[in-house]
Amino acid sequence: MSDNKWDKIIKSKRTLLEIDFNALWQYRDLLRMLVYRDFVTYYKQTILGPLWFFIQPLFTAAINLFVFGSLAGLGPQGVPGFLFYMSGPILWQYFQDTFTKTAATFTDNQAVFGKVYFPRLIMPLTVLISGLLKFGVQLSLLLISIVYYYFQTGDLSMQWEIVYFPILLLIIMIMAMGFGLLVSSLTTKYRDLRFLVSFSVQLLMYATPVAYPLSAVPEKYKIFVLYNPMTSIIVSFRNSLLGKENLDPIFFYYSFLSISLLFLVGLIFFNRVEKTFIDTV
Repeated sequence: MSDNKWDKIIKSKRTLLEIDFNALWQYRDLLRMLVYRDFVTYYKQTILGPLWFFIQPLFTAAINLFVFGSLAGLGPQGVPGFLFYMSGPILWQYFQDTFTKTAATFTDNQAVFGKVYFPRLIMPLTVLISGLLKFGVQLSLLLISIVYYYFQTGDLSMQWEIVYFPILLLIIMIMAMGFGLLVSSLTTKYRDLRFLVSFSVQLLMYATPVAYPLSAVPEKYKIFVLYNPMTSIIVSFRNSLLGKENLDPIFFYYSFLSISLLFLVGLIFFNRVEKTFIDTV
């Protein structure tokens, strides 16, 4: 019998830590189409459309400036309040959106997964990239605001540490992806986690110096905030743009190691569950 040469072979992954990059590359057109769909149709039936990309960070910064800066008295010292309250939330919002949408990968796409084959990791990557486009638009708005502040005051707040920004962004992408893959795998059996996710993310935000400076945290609670892996990422990002917030590098290395471990655990669970999840959901 002659050997058959197949164009495509579908098989289970041999290891739980394996990522089939060849399959992802072969389905790159699908990934591009899904990213385009998410980015274009998100505000398709809204009146203001893509303007919401700019309105959301401005509105959030104004509210945080009023609530935390004026009412609670937790405003930053020596840093423009509006820029401070714009910088942290846009990075956090990217993490939150990526995590919550990735966490719903299996449950939200079970109908598609049950009908046609494609690498399941395409869906989390779609969330990651489409969110990155939105974050890029809002980051551009923040940079324009910093330049405007410079021409108004002559004070350039941006620090040389801005060169590390790609590393910070990569770390937060890995954390959102890893955490989302882990939760999405668990929700195939435990649907309660889906209701717990949005609530937990809100609590995590208040345990992270997003809407307040790290210096505002009382000393007896600061150790808990510092061991939150998101703290060093948010503080480092804000310090590179505005200065005035220094952090011991040991906490950055701690965040990197813990986030890398989280991603590996999430990938293991995802690769294990994707083979049989359709029989569970």
